[in-house]
Amino acid sequence: MNLVSYSIKTKGVLAFSRRLVTVFTRFGVSEERTRRSLDSMIEAVRAYDSAPTFFIPASVLGRSSGLIRRVQRSGAEIGVHGYVHNDYRGLSKDAQARQTRDAIAVFDREKIQFAGFRNPYLGWDEVSIEVFRSCGFSYDSNEAVFHDVVAVNGLASALADSLSRSLKLFQAIPYTEYNLRPHTEDGLVRIPLSIPDDEMLFDRLQITDTDRLGELWRSIMRRVYDAGGIYVLNLHPERGVLARGALDALLRKAREFALPVWVARLCEVQEWWRERAETTAQVTSAGDGHWRVEVIGSPRATLLTRNLTIEGSETTPWPGGDCRVMSRSCVVAAAAFPGVALSERTTPDVERMLREQGYPILRVASEAQAAGSVFVDRPEGLGGDRAERQHTASALVKVIEQGAAPLARIGIWPEGRRAALSITGDIDSVTIQDFFLRILEVRRFSAA
Repeated sequence: MNLVSYSIKTKGVLAFSRRLVTVFTRFGVSEERTRRSLDSMIEAVRAYDSAPTFFIPASVLGRSSGLIRRVQRSGAEIGVHGYVHNDYRGLSKDAQARQTRDAIAVFDREKIQFAGFRNPYLGWDEVSIEVFRSCGFSYDSNEAVFHDVVAVNGLASALADSLSRSLKLFQAIPYTEYNLRPHTEDGLVRIPLSIPDDEMLFDRLQITDTDRLGELWRSIMRRVYDAGGIYVLNLHPERGVLARGALDALLRKAREFALPVWVARLCEVQEWWRERAETTAQVTSAGDGHWRVEVIGSPRATLLTRNLTIEGSETTPWPGGDCRVMSRSCVVAAAAFPGVALSERTTPDVERMLREQGYPILRVASEAQAAGSVFVDRPEGLGGDRAERQHTASALVKVIEQGAAPLARIGIWPEGRRAALSITGDIDSVTIQDFFLRILEVRRFSAA
C-alpha cells in the first residue's frame, strides 16, 4: 500500500495538498501540541461527568506511551487503532489477525488497558469482524452513519467530490437506513459512529468556523435524540483545540433536552449493552384483558409502554407518545398481547434482532392469533447482505415503535436516559515525525 497515492485517491489532490500544509500547524516535533489538544478534549467532557474515548495505532503508542498512560489515568478510554495506520480491507485474514495481535502485544507491554477497536479509515470488512472476536475485543466502532446536514447541492464541484470520496471510503450508511443503536454480532457489540466528522468538515469541506461546526453537530444531536439513539462523534485530537468551541456547544446541547442524554465512554456503552441484553420485559396474562409486565434483569433498565392503560403505577411522559413506568412491574389493560407476535415461520435472526431491541416476543401459529398486536411475518429473514439486513431491521423498528398496537419494551438507555453521546478521537499521530513515519510503516506492513 502506497500511502501517498492512497491518500490522493481517497481525498483528492487538493484535499491531500491542504492536509500536508496543516500537518506543520497541528503537530510539533515534541508531544506538546498533541498533549494540549488531548487535555482540551478531556477537560471539555469532564465537565459533563464523563471522559472521551481515544483510539491509537500501536506503533504510535510505542513512541508516546508515557503520554497515553497519562491520558488513561485522567479517566479517558484508550482503544486499538491497528498496528499501523493502514486500511484492513487490503489485507488477508491472516495479515489482519497478525497485525491485530501485534498491536495487542504493544498495548499489553505498555500496560494500556483496552476493550475496543476502530479501524484506520474505518476500513473494515467481514473478515475484520471475525478477527476482532477471535482477538477478544468487546466492541468495535466502525459503522459510519451519514447525516445529510450539509447541503451537497450548494458545494463547489471539488468539495462535493471530496465528500463523495469520504462517504465511499467510510462505507457510509444513510441515517435513514440505520436505527442509530448498537447491536451485537456473535458476541461483538458494534457501536455506530455518526459523520460528518471533523476531518470531513475541516479539511474536505473547509468548514472551519466553530459556530458553524457546532451548529452542524447540534443538529445531528437533535436527530439522534429524537431517534433515541447514540451519537458517537469522532474528533481527531489534532483539531481538539481548534474545535473546542464546537465541542462545548454540542455538550451544552446535550444538557438542554427535556430528558437526559447519557454522556459516556464507548467501553461503558458496550458494558451497558451487554447488561441490557440480559434484561427482558416479561409479559404474562393477568386475565380479563389485563397483562402483568415485569422487568427481569438490570436495575438500571427503563420500562416503556405505548398505547396501553397503566394501572396502579406512576408514569411520566416519554417522547413520541410513550410512557415511562416508574416501577419495575405494572399491570396494563390491553385487548391483545403488548409485544411483538412472530409467526412460527419467522427466522431466528429476526427474533434475535427484535429481542435485542427490548421487545417481548410471542410466537403464534397465525396472524389471527396476533389480532391487535404487532405482527411480524418474515420467513425470508432480515435479508441476504449487510445493507439489506440493516434496512430491514431499521424499518421493522420504525413500524413497531411508531405503530398503534399496544407495546411494552425495555428502553434503549439506562436510568431513564433518552439518548447517548460519546466523544471519541483517533490519535493517528502525536508528532510530525509520526505523520511521516506512517508512509514507511504502512508500506512495510502492507507488504508483510
